[in-house]
Amino acid sequence: MSESTPELVIVGVDNAAFAPLLEILEERGSVSAERLQLLEVQDSDVEQQVFAKRNIPVQSLEKFTFTAEQVVVLLKAGEAAQAALDAAEKAGAWVLDTAGNTRGDDSVTLVHPLINSDAIATAERRVLTLPVAGAAMVAEALFPLRDQLRRVEIQLNQPVSALGKSAVDAMAGQTARMFSGQDVDIDPAIGQRLAFNQLSSSEALLASGHNISELALIHDLRRLLGDTVAVDACINTASVFHGQLANLSVALSEDIDLEKVRALLKNGARLQMAERPSAEDAVGGETTLIGRLRQSLLSHRQVNFCAVSDNLRKDLAMNCVQIVHLLLKNY
Repeated sequence: MSESTPELVIVGVDNAAFAPLLEILEERGSVSAERLQLLEVQDSDVEQQVFAKRNIPVQSLEKFTFTAEQVVVLLKAGEAAQAALDAAEKAGAWVLDTAGNTRGDDSVTLVHPLINSDAIATAERRVLTLPVAGAAMVAEALFPLRDQLRRVEIQLNQPVSALGKSAVDAMAGQTARMFSGQDVDIDPAIGQRLAFNQLSSSEALLASGHNISELALIHDLRRLLGDTVAVDACINTASVFHGQLANLSVALSEDIDLEKVRALLKNGARLQMAERPSAEDAVGGETTLIGRLRQSLLSHRQVNFCAVSDNLRKDLAMNCVQIVHLLLKNY
């Protein structure tokens, strides 16, 4: 890359998605080591990170100066990350929020690289956001059916890594203690045990019975698929570290030829058909697996199927790298 290429700045080295993000950036040659800056929210003893056989120091976010010649990826949420977003936008940098700092702000452009990457060119602000957890995978799975899509009900089984690195560490510790016959403390942030458990909701419930993440999933899917699609969602948390699985019940505008639906899904961008896909099958991969396609017993216009993907590598890191590549090359 030439020296005129903008810098890539990543905020949040201790995030669970950081390792796969760095790995894909190096595999794709998206940025050179000389143009990569790594930041953590506060001064800490975070070790240097190896990228393209170079040691990259981790700098303090508080002491960093943003410029217009940067693309900033936010892997962190919270007050410090919000302050970084404001400072980077004010400096004229492009900002890609992957952590929900801009959730609910429709002035921020929601981008899925396989569905609406052209939205970057008409963005109201130089701030973009990735779809919330699960939304990217579900949108990919539904997009080939968009012309007939009328309603979808989603049952998303998310892994503990969707809750953040602290939840992953907590479940690992709980698992080790349970195998040793020791008592396990309830996770204070979740209010329930994570290891060897399945949670109907990992968050507090609203008056409607939904939680915030479910409403965010619904909101982002409607932005990607259109307001004419009726969406409802439930998010459970399964006691696995990585890999998400969604059961989808899809109502279409006309009676269904199941083989036509299968052909549409088979030809979808980065979709792969499988008879009985599992989270284990998807982890480490770069495709969304589609399986268990079947006619609903409730309606001739309804099909059911499941979608599975690696929530960190595929839905977050891979999509993030594709958007970063477009920003570094074209904007």
